[in-house]
Amino acid sequence: MKIEIIDFTPELASHFARLNRAWIEKLFVMEPADLAELDHPERIVSEGGAVLFARAEGEVVGTVALQRWDDETFEVVKMGVSEAWQGHGIGRRLMVAIMAVARTRGVRWLRLETNSALVAANALYRKTGFKPARMQSSLHGYARADVFLEMNLEENDAEQI
Repeated sequence: MKIEIIDFTPELASHFARLNRAWIEKLFVMEPADLAELDHPERIVSEGGAVLFARAEGEVVGTVALQRWDDETFEVVKMGVSEAWQGHGIGRRLMVAIMAVARTRGVRWLRLETNSALVAANALYRKTGFKPARMQSSLHGYARADVFLEMNLEENDAEQI
């Protein structure tokens, strides 16, 4: 199975919303910060971030974004993989790809906010080098966020993933 990682284009915006709405609405409640990102992923890109997609067998099956906070700190946001394609390493491929994008931009710190109920996602984050963050509150105001992780990219060797 060939999995292709592709960059954001306006034509893919609806897939960003579709893939993320699926897991958020299944497990949680859509929050105002979700709507701002899902309805306008092009803002993430225009503000210095990135949005990537995974395509398999001609279908867009996953996505992840990199949101800029400042020159050295970006946040991994809105990673989602279609339920039918989970368990095929797509989340790992997306994480490796978004980390590579961060490195090319000179990002020092990656952070993310998640929920302890997302067991597989949390295992992936820790496997890729994320550790408990110093900060323990949501910068977005998410009620569901109860796990806060960060990674110093200068200390993380992507080849180990």
